[in-house]
Amino acid sequence: MNSKERVKKTLTHEEPDRVPLFELTVANPILSTVLGRKIEGMVTGESKIAALHANKEGREARLSLIKRNVLGMVELYKKIGFDMIWIRPTEYLTPVEMALNDFITPNMIFDVKIKQIDKETFKIISEEHNFWSVEKYSSSSNTCPTINDSIKERGIEELNRYIACLEQKEISLNRYIRDGLEGLKLAVKSGKNGDLFVCGNADIAFPTFYPWISTFLEMVACEPEIVHRYMDVTTAGVMELLDAQLKIGVDGIIGTNDWCYNAGPLMSPTHFKTFLAPYLKRLVDKCHGKGVPYIKHLDGNVQPILDILVNEVGIDGLHSIEPAAGMDIGWVKKTYGEKITLLGNIDCGNTLISANRETVIEEVKNILRIASPGGGHIFNSSNCIHSGVSIENFWAMIDAVKEYGKYPISI
Repeated sequence: MNSKERVKKTLTHEEPDRVPLFELTVANPILSTVLGRKIEGMVTGESKIAALHANKEGREARLSLIKRNVLGMVELYKKIGFDMIWIRPTEYLTPVEMALNDFITPNMIFDVKIKQIDKETFKIISEEHNFWSVEKYSSSSNTCPTINDSIKERGIEELNRYIACLEQKEISLNRYIRDGLEGLKLAVKSGKNGDLFVCGNADIAFPTFYPWISTFLEMVACEPEIVHRYMDVTTAGVMELLDAQLKIGVDGIIGTNDWCYNAGPLMSPTHFKTFLAPYLKRLVDKCHGKGVPYIKHLDGNVQPILDILVNEVGIDGLHSIEPAAGMDIGWVKKTYGEKITLLGNIDCGNTLISANRETVIEEVKNILRIASPGGGHIFNSSNCIHSGVSIENFWAMIDAVKEYGKYPISI
């Protein structure tokens, strides 16, 4: 059974030959150690800072960065033996609001100037519209968050102006988005022989990681019409990008925007149902109309909104079921296992960093024992293979899943 067949069978809640393996991303140093050469990867400070430098240089540098990293990640995943890969076509693009790239849509502001303030700080400026954001790289944590922007500085009036600007922009696959989609095409082509189930990316643009999140949450409580305008215009852009990915031929879609922390969601279930769920459902319904599964990534404590996600939005899978946030994969399996596929959930915050090999293997076996019987389970960490994960523990996890994850599960 090849990887694509394995994942497809799992998503239909049948037992394949073994439990599929997946990670959202693998960061350096494990990335370069396994691959045998240095690339920046995806969803890291390294990849974001590389995108800033490349986009400063121009289109040729951007396309080179995209090709090098997408083909490198595909090679890495095949070398490790992962069955599924996720490629975000907006990963190496630079709009004025860069954040973590989950929220980039064709109707955002791409014609920007990138100004390097110091070795690790960049300012992205739209001179035409007078919007800007500041990105700060930290080599020690391998992160590059947006630390300030014009909306945070100027408040609600500026947010209104930003929304109006997005509403006036044409929703089209501009040259920047097309460059990003070229990377996804490379991945889909590389998975044609069935050795990878290739997922694209689409999610609603809830501004979790923007500096103006507090302003937005204030609007949820006080001026809901502003929130709906923002969600409507950004979702319209995401739909265009989603349609392009479905036409390319992705096997699945994963939405990777976060809106939960360890204590729970950033808003009440009622507010989630009002302001987020209807827009997310548009994306899910679009996928289902093309026969493509939609998997939602949410770390943190998802339980208060999980019933809405499963029974109203209609997601097909849940990643990553974080144990450190109190998420019990056994409870999720018992409660929703007939409706969704579970993707998780060995602890990448402790176990994969500092536990011994025996502890890693026992945690793998316990998760397989609880979540895998009957199918509907893809094994991965509780988020991703970040820069702090021990390479010894990483391989212990991979080897243990391959050894003990064979069906029928008998451990």
